Amino acid sequence: MIKEENTRKRLFIFSVILCFVTIFIYESLTPMLMDDLPYSREVSRAGSFFDLFAQEYNQYMTWIGRSVAHFMLRAIMFIDMHTLGGRTFFNIIAAGVFTLLTVLIYLNTDSKIRYNVKNYLLGVLLVWIFGVSFGQTVLWEDGACNYLFTTTIVMAMVTAFRKTYRRSMSGENATGLKLTLGFFVLGLFAGWCNENTSGGLLLLMIILICYYKKVFVWTISAVIGTITGFALMLFAPGNRIRMQYMEEKHEGLSAIPIRFLNITTTLKEEFMLLLIALVILLIFLWVQGKKFEDMKEMFLFTFIFFATSYCLVLTATPQERVFFAPGIFLTVALVQGYANIDPGMPDPESARYVIFKTLKLGIVGAMLVYMVFTYIECGAKLVWIYRVERERYEYLEEMAAKGEENVTVPMLYPQFENKYTAAYESDVAGDIDDDRYWINELIANYYGFKTVTGVDPDIWEEN
Repeated sequence: MIKEENTRKRLFIFSVILCFVTIFIYESLTPMLMDDLPYSREVSRAGSFFDLFAQEYNQYMTWIGRSVAHFMLRAIMFIDMHTLGGRTFFNIIAAGVFTLLTVLIYLNTDSKIRYNVKNYLLGVLLVWIFGVSFGQTVLWEDGACNYLFTTTIVMAMVTAFRKTYRRSMSGENATGLKLTLGFFVLGLFAGWCNENTSGGLLLLMIILICYYKKVFVWTISAVIGTITGFALMLFAPGNRIRMQYMEEKHEGLSAIPIRFLNITTTLKEEFMLLLIALVILLIFLWVQGKKFEDMKEMFLFTFIFFATSYCLVLTATPQERVFFAPGIFLTVALVQGYANIDPGMPDPESARYVIFKTLKLGIVGAMLVYMVFTYIECGAKLVWIYRVERERYEYLEEMAAKGEENVTVPMLYPQFENKYTAAYESDVAGDIDDDRYWINELIANYYGFKTVTGVDPDIWEEN
């Protein structure tokens, strides 16, 4: 048994390292995009690291309250500018955070086996294959700080809160200044991350308190910290200014049904396969004789998934990337359901054992094969996109140095578009009436041009 566990441990560590390497490669093949440009320019004006606090305070007062996310972005950009250059430091940190998120998904699923590689790989593959707006939420620098990083902080709080509660209920020491302060600080940052995600965290904490029917000092500290961070984000003066730019055809109560429909449509488009898989898992486990107590974690994270999604009816219809964190909650529910499938006692002659074992291994194996081919194909496309983007930036710098005022650049070839890049959402437009023309204006302001216009890449090559 010890030898078998050591083998699983080595395979588990190898899987975690492989996760880091694969995402690091994709991070390294992603150039600066969209809001990365104005943020980097503003950060470059900071005389010292402490000037970043003043910049973030100004944004808090005039635009948005997600200070934890945007200060992380500023700090990482500042370090990159003054050390390794480019996005090198960010690429390392982002790969590490993504890997940490996959480990946290694993830690939030109960398993009878230590170092369960199948459970871990399933979580990793679900994020890679079904992660919402992956190119924007994981690979785009600004987007990663707003969604990947904040979701990881929230999941760290979820993990710590759940596991400490279990230890405390089992009789372990539930007091201590370090524990109390630690949960307050972690709650403060987790509550200050993202509106729907942090709100979902607070709801989950309340549900767990009601379930255990016992409160400890650290529990109160954690809740106070989370509420404090959530309030600081929600009541930021800049939010009122930002809301003025978020226009909708319908306002007030009449907008809620439309928002509800839009959210439902997004859930259908992004999560239908996962929701069907979840229903099948629940029915399968029920037929197997599992009780509510066995499936309570699945129900908990499924409820938080829907709560963090539909709470968005309270604001203007958001972009799809805000559903990244709800998708992570749904992933935890699915991995837990997968872990709950009981093949029975090891017996090669038992048909039940063979079928269930084959089913569990087959699911992960099939997804792994699909992901390998997808990774290679999309990776090759990312290489091409990265090269074109670098050439475009070099050309723009050259034109800026010459003092040009009106610049034309080629758009990207459409055949290289894939879910692992945000380059097409941030590509230049060829027409001022195009909804994407704001990208042209952003690039023009960054380099000091009057106008930037995109042209068909084939026409560009001919000229």
